[in-house]
Amino acid sequence: MDPKVIVLAGTAGTGKSTVADILLKHHSSKYPDAKFIEGDTLHPPANVAKMSAGIPLGDDDRWGWLEKVATYSSATAKKHGLCIVACSSLKKKYRDFMREKCPDTTFYFVFLYGSKEEVFRRLEKRSQHFMKANMMESQFKDLELPKSDEPHCCIVHIDHKSIPEVQNDVREKVVALFAEN
Repeated sequence: MDPKVIVLAGTAGTGKSTVADILLKHHSSKYPDAKFIEGDTLHPPANVAKMSAGIPLGDDDRWGWLEKVATYSSATAKKHGLCIVACSSLKKKYRDFMREKCPDTTFYFVFLYGSKEEVFRRLEKRSQHFMKANMMESQFKDLELPKSDEPHCCIVHIDHKSIPEVQNDVREKVVALFAEN
């Protein structure tokens, strides 16, 4: 079985972790042991300290984290068939890097995209996360949504949608991505 990693991508505040649960349930018949990894838990302490202090991460801060996310999710997919990981994957070069690190695993990037206004509204309600609304400008500045020629990628718009609507859209897009192979 070809190991598959579904990367729920996008800026903070788009609902990546919330959507993961429905994907696990949806794929449980074919992948009963599929796992979810919250990519933020793989950040090194220096990155967490930086973000907690309100300092956005740069590329140099992200490479080691992205390698860990890629290799850990790939190893999990090899063991269980499917791994779902929440990881911002904001730039194309980050997505390419993850694919290159684990060429024997297929990475599917599902971007949850919301307007700045929607994401800021959601983040203002969060209190237990190190990513605060004032750091979002850097994420939107770095955001490179996938183009149609980027393999195994799709975008799900979240503005003005309920969580069940977003989850349904994601489920449909993932089914379509899997059918491409």
